[in-house]
Amino acid sequence: MNNSNKIMNNSFKQTNNSGKIKYCSLIIRYTLLLVFIFFYYNISTFSQTDDNYAGARSSAMGRTGLTLQDTWAVFNNPAATSNLNKINIGVFYENRFLMKETGYGAIAFSSPLLGGNIGFGVTHFGFELFQQNKIVLGYSQQLFRNFSMGLNVNYFSVRQSEFYGNYNAMTFEFGILATPTKELSIGTYIFNPLNLSYFEDSNLKMPVAIKLGISYLFSKSLLLAVETGKAINGHIPVFKSGIEYKINQHFAFRGGISLKPIEYTVGLGYNTHGFNFDLAFAYHQILGSTPKISIHYEF
Repeated sequence: MNNSNKIMNNSFKQTNNSGKIKYCSLIIRYTLLLVFIFFYYNISTFSQTDDNYAGARSSAMGRTGLTLQDTWAVFNNPAATSNLNKINIGVFYENRFLMKETGYGAIAFSSPLLGGNIGFGVTHFGFELFQQNKIVLGYSQQLFRNFSMGLNVNYFSVRQSEFYGNYNAMTFEFGILATPTKELSIGTYIFNPLNLSYFEDSNLKMPVAIKLGISYLFSKSLLLAVETGKAINGHIPVFKSGIEYKINQHFAFRGGISLKPIEYTVGLGYNTHGFNFDLAFAYHQILGSTPKISIHYEF
């Protein structure tokens, strides 16, 4: 009887200890996750300016999206939607650093309107303890034969645990796209030029950023793009570069690199009858790997 009681007590202690270990593991996991979010996303501004992008095509090319005229220009450079003559809709998702709590997704829509193009987009990042959302509404138009301009109005929403509170803000961004020749494209993008802050705290400023990008089409198969930029209260890599090589009419191979911090990217694309399917994979020198996928369709 005593031996039976001892066995039951030991079993209860083991079960109790197992529960404590799982509970402690869960606490450690979420604590490290919050530290990661505060560190990587610069909680003082809630937004790293180089994270305002979408699309696995530009992601595979080192995130050099300023001159790419596709569905994802709604986020990457509003001016680059001006020559899209069809309705476009797309979905993008990336599993940042292979953590489900840091998933980032986006939906984009664009359509010709009044001689230009209207764009709409929504992004979401985070999990139940920290969420960052963005709504974009914009318009672009080709002003001259080789010159286009676009403007986006952005609404930001940050949802956190009760201890930290929630924040909301509005700002705008605009872009320019020049194509002096069929091969050469030059893009400029400016985010939050008036240095606006969040509604709840006038001292909590959103980033101010400017980017410059150039791409050159060496042949029908090979595209090279390079970008640089500067930010206040945010981060933009000093240098980004990417290539796209069209293997044939339907398949494309892409690769890229960004510096400070170093991130390597690679990807594949497939398109047929207006349907575009893109995959990308990025490796950050500190934070690890990020797989990405996007699908968009031209009606």
